[in-house]
Parts: sequence; structure tokens; C-alpha cells
Amino acid sequence: MGIAVKVSKRTLNFSDTKTEMYVASADRGDVINTKKLSEYVAQDTGSRPAHVRMILSSVIDSMVGWLEEGHGVNLEGFGTFLPAVKSRSSENREEVGVRRIRISFFPCKELSTKARSIKYSIDSDDQASDASGSGSTSDGSGNSGNSGGDDGNNPL
Repeated sequence: MGIAVKVSKRTLNFSDTKTEMYVASADRGDVINTKKLSEYVAQDTGSRPAHVRMILSSVIDSMVGWLEEGHGVNLEGFGTFLPAVKSRSSENREEVGVRRIRISFFPCKELSTKARSIKYSIDSDDQASDASGSGSTSDGSGNSGNSGGDDGNNPL
């Protein structure tokens, strides 16, 4: 199983000609919540789900504390979270202002490599757009491979 990709025709408003083009986007499934994630981790580790939720909550609280202090947080095998600002530019220093504070995430090399190997299938009314039929690309771009869900329970 992999990611379902839908193809739709959209008007691109950033061009002066308002060009209509076909665009692919992920047809996302449900978002897993902390309770469900805790159940998966508990099953894999032999721990209790409530204990896993407590640990996840503590990890998140600690991460937020470090980010609020202006520090980055690196989780090995996952990636790095960094505080970032979106600001208004100006020729005058006094006119520069912070519009928004956000958290940037940069996946680690291992996670990025795994993401590039996730299988996908194009789900479209127009079957001609999925020429291969197998959900893999024929251009060698690396968008096909094992999704890692061998046991059927945990998609990662």
C-alpha cells in the first residue's frame, strides 16, 4: 500500500495568463492521533499505552521549552526542529517587524531517503495519466519502492 495521488486540473493564479494545468496532490488519509500512536508504540515495545502517552507528552513539553528558548531540537533518525521568524523587510531598521514565529522542520537524511522510496498510485478518472499502472515512475526519479509497512500494522 502507498500514497494515493489524485490528479486535477487547476487554474494557476500566479501567472498573468491564468493558465490551467494538471496538478498532482496527495489524497491524504486520516491523521493519527497521540492515543493511536501510543497504542502502536506500546504494541512494539511491550509497554502500556498510558505510559507511552506520558513519555510522548514529556518529550513534546521538553521540545517546546527548548524551542521557546530559541534552541533547535534534533531527534536522531527523525529530523531537526528550529524556531524561525517570518518578517517584513524594509530599508529602515525601525520598520522591520516580525509577522509570525513558526517552527521549521528539516527531516534527517534517513527519513528523506525513506520518503523518496514510498510507493504511490495515481487515482484519477483519466487512466491515461497513470501509464505504468503500477504506481511507479518510469523516469527513474525514485518515487517508487517499499513503503516499509511489512507487518500491516505500522505504516512506518
